Amino acid sequence: MSFTADSSRPSSEINVTPLIDVLLVLLIIFMVIVPVTPHGLESSLPRQTGPSAPLPPVQVRLSVGDAIVPVRYSVGAEQMNYAEVQPRLRALFAARQDRTLLVAADRNLSFQQVAAVVAEGRLAGAAAVVLRGLDPSTEP
Repeated sequence: MSFTADSSRPSSEINVTPLIDVLLVLLIIFMVIVPVTPHGLESSLPRQTGPSAPLPPVQVRLSVGDAIVPVRYSVGAEQMNYAEVQPRLRALFAARQDRTLLVAADRNLSFQQVAAVVAEGRLAGAAAVVLRGLDPSTEP
């Protein structure tokens, strides 16, 4: 309590200067103590279950054929027709943890031909699909 100069009775006003000083000191202390944590994407890394090396992704190759068979399909090194692609992919994905499908397509193919194979891969259980152009030097 403080006394004013013109009266001898106590005043009921709060002196806010010490209160502001205490609040500023507390604010500075909390700013120093609380670290600034960076906010990014929430992600979790897969746990490695064994010392085995990861398997390469399942590869489907599409290449331009001849006039009789306009598109050739192969899963790995095995040549097949379009109807056999999905069952073969389903069998491969059933035995694997990594469900990545790599589609290597000839640049002369239409979008619909490549999209049909991507759809078959998704129906077979592919979690991710990677598209790339087919390198003619690796053609069997």
